[in-house]
Amino acid sequence: MKLFYNYSIDCELPPDGRFGGPANWEAAEASVRGFIEVMTELGMRAGASLFVYPDVAMKQRALFREMADAGIEVALHLNGMRYSRLKKPAWLGSMSCAEQREAIRMAKADLEDAIGRRCLGYRACYTSANHDTFPICEELGFAWTSASSAGSCQSAAFACWRLGWRFPYHPSRQNKLIPGDLKLYEVPTTRGFRVLFNNNPDRPLDLRSETPPAIAGANGEAFRHIIEENLEAMEKCDQPVRTIIVGSHNTNPYADRSAHQHRHLVLTCRHVKELAAPRGLTLVPSGFMGIKEEADRIGAF
Repeated sequence: MKLFYNYSIDCELPPDGRFGGPANWEAAEASVRGFIEVMTELGMRAGASLFVYPDVAMKQRALFREMADAGIEVALHLNGMRYSRLKKPAWLGSMSCAEQREAIRMAKADLEDAIGRRCLGYRACYTSANHDTFPICEELGFAWTSASSAGSCQSAAFACWRLGWRFPYHPSRQNKLIPGDLKLYEVPTTRGFRVLFNNNPDRPLDLRSETPPAIAGANGEAFRHIIEENLEAMEKCDQPVRTIIVGSHNTNPYADRSAHQHRHLVLTCRHVKELAAPRGLTLVPSGFMGIKEEADRIGAF
C-alpha cells in the first residue's frame, strides 16, 4: 500500500507587531530556496509544496512564478487578519459565507495572477475555518485543501477541529469535521494522538521543523512517535488513502546545516522512510494534487 508524504511550508509576511514571520524579504526567499534545495537533496522534491499568502506572492512574484514553472506545487495560504485587500480584517472562520467567499476569491485571483497558472489548493492561517469553508472552496474551483488540524482547538482564531477526521477525506457540505459528498478533497496535517505540545490537550504536537529541540528530542524522537501513532491509527481504521503531512514556515534557515530546523527537516524525512517499509508501505513523496488523484482513482471517501 502507498504512503503519501508531503512537506509544505507556509509563506507568510514579515512580522507586523501582531503576527510573526520571516525576519525580512531576503530571509523569506532564502528560506524557500533552502527548503527546496534540501528536499531535492533528500530525494523528496516531489513532496515539497508551497502555501503562499497573496500579498507575499505579489511582492515576490518572480520567486513563486519560478517555483511554479519548475514544477513545485504552489497553493493559496490566507490570513484574513493580514490580507491587504480586506477592508475589515477578520479571522476567516468568523466570517459570514459571503464575506469568506469574497476574501478567498480575491486571494485566489491574486495568487493566480502572480504565478501565471491556476491555483488548485488552499490552506488558511491558523486553520481558521467554519462549516462554509469547504463548500466555498469547491465552488471557487479548488480541487483540494489542507485546511484542518484535527484534534486541536484555537477558539480565538475560530479554528476548532478537536473532533475532526484526522486523515484525508471528502468533507461534508454541512459539517467541516466529517466525511461527506463534496468533490473537494481535504488532506489534514499530521498531528500526535498522545504526543502533545507542552502537554496541552488542545494542541497535539505536529511535525514542523521549528519545534524547539527540547520538545522534538535529540534525534527527533517526538516526530517519530507521531508518525508511528498515525501509521497505527490509519491501519486500524483501514484508511483508504494514507498520508504523513508536515506543515512548516518560510521563517526557517533550512539550508543551514547547523540549524535545528534543518536537522528536524532531515530527521522527519528519515523517520518516514524508516517506518514505512517494515509496515509494507511504499513511500510516495507527492504534492497534494497527486494525493487527490489517488483518492479519485480508488473512489475513497
